[in-house]
Amino acid sequence: MELAVNKEPHKIPDTVEKTEFFDTVDEALTFAAPQGTCVYALGVDDTERILRAGYRLVNDPNDADVVLARGGEREAAAARRACRTQKLVLAPTHAYISCAADIYRDADGTFARLVRGAKPCAAVFDESDADPNLASIFGEIAALDLCAFDMTFGARMSGQKPNSRVETEIAELVSKLTAELKAVEKDREASAKKLVTFGKTAARITERYPELLHRSGATQMSEALRMLYAAEERPLGMRGETEMLLSAFVTDFYIKNLNGNGMEFPPDNGRRMDALTEYFGADLRRACLYTAPIYPPLKMRLCEYRRNEFKTEFASKLAALKTRQSAAFRVFKRLYPDDGYGIRTMIDRTDLGICLALAPDVFNADTMLSFLKQAGKLDKYMV
Repeated sequence: MELAVNKEPHKIPDTVEKTEFFDTVDEALTFAAPQGTCVYALGVDDTERILRAGYRLVNDPNDADVVLARGGEREAAAARRACRTQKLVLAPTHAYISCAADIYRDADGTFARLVRGAKPCAAVFDESDADPNLASIFGEIAALDLCAFDMTFGARMSGQKPNSRVETEIAELVSKLTAELKAVEKDREASAKKLVTFGKTAARITERYPELLHRSGATQMSEALRMLYAAEERPLGMRGETEMLLSAFVTDFYIKNLNGNGMEFPPDNGRRMDALTEYFGADLRRACLYTAPIYPPLKMRLCEYRRNEFKTEFASKLAALKTRQSAAFRVFKRLYPDDGYGIRTMIDRTDLGICLALAPDVFNADTMLSFLKQAGKLDKYMV
């Protein structure tokens, strides 16, 4: 399925067919450009290392031949925005899953959007440079499981054949990573190495199937939660943590609503736009732009038919997903020094209703949550 992505107004390098993976920044730079090349570095603490390797550092990306970014999605997005015709090298400390793709999640005002940008020519997976929050890294990878389900649901709703191969790959990836992390419980060094190794595998999968990225009800809810917390100036955990916690909530919501009784009242988009401005501090004009249009009756009846036609398939997939999630969640908690005690208050449950209700209008995607909005199942959660 085609992703609704925005193209940046500047020229995007299009010569990279496949991102090469390396263990160190030195190796990646050697691959990307010869010594003496000008490098624009973002988020890099040890700049002396780059100079010792024979490269020159510049303060303006327009003067660089290589743009290098170390960190997470924020640093990677900044590097992609800075990249015009330069080569892009990413050294993620987390957010591994998106480091080889040419699309990324960025902000349009307060709303999230998918943007097509430069594809990295190289990515660095350094076992010694993993983010200390190992639970967030695990959460980012495990959250792909719900993305795979929602991608299947979206394909069925649009009359296309789902990609069963990517579903299988993700399910095997999450199950194997969960088992291997459980075997090295409380050994942070061994856990970090396994997360980096499996991060590479996840990056290869999402490089081949970029439509998998950022497509789940948990993704939509996490963006709604981000907007809410930003509007109220409250701190929020890392994205991997948030999406891991929300994935379990959304999966339970899907299972509960799979056997729905058909269409309720159509969604009230006027009320929804008012709620976006009231709760999330969104600009009304942008709320009008991002609020998903209501399906016409003929399209909605066809979607209802398809939901019922493939209900058994969806139920089976959700049951298997729930089993993997339960096993992964136990491992997720053990990755915290306090065994997950602190995550009980990471998300205020009183915020979940409004975020669930408005999530499809915060970040548009072909998910079961978006369908439930069209079926009128979410408006009752607005207060």
